Amino acid sequence: MGLEIFGFSQSRAFRTLWMAEEIKATNSIEFTHDGSIPQPGPQLDALLELNPMGQVPVIRDDGFVLRESMAINLYLAKKHGVLSLSSLEDEALAWQWSFWVMTSVEGPTLDALKYKLGALGAEQDDAKAQAAMDELAKPLGVLEAHLANSSHLIGNDFSVADLNVASVLFWLRMARIDISHYPVVSDWLDRCSRRAAVTAARQH
Repeated sequence: MGLEIFGFSQSRAFRTLWMAEEIKATNSIEFTHDGSIPQPGPQLDALLELNPMGQVPVIRDDGFVLRESMAINLYLAKKHGVLSLSSLEDEALAWQWSFWVMTSVEGPTLDALKYKLGALGAEQDDAKAQAAMDELAKPLGVLEAHLANSSHLIGNDFSVADLNVASVLFWLRMARIDISHYPVVSDWLDRCSRRAAVTAARQH
């Protein structure tokens, strides 16, 4: 059966597709991707069987079903030994950064995107977009200070922690929001975005 990924690439499924492409490039594994947007009826019913919340991404890996993008990526990294961490302490740091980006960064980042572009059912509103960026000032400052002392989030090698955090911050680039006043974060995000697996994931 192998690895099956469910979720359209413009959603949070992008970060799982990115992870899968990193694994494919390293271990030459193949995976299947269903990028359709489920419509009411059999298609949605099939998704609800995999995830009662009706959200993507979801994976089915040789029959094992897992949802929530960060959990999926941490699982895939550990299973395949790609972008994984060698010690329990470093693995815990990957969990830390993954939970941090979801609890402290993703919400205001998504708000900045939708109000800047008038997307996801929201009307374009520069004031609300700026309020979201104001909320991001503290976490982006934390990230800037951390990366000033390390080329990546955990040591000097790109890991699943970098992938998970960068995949959220890519939304700021999508919204064409200038973060050049965080030069270290900007440089790190540029380096993450130039990875071949990012280009491959965007082609889904």
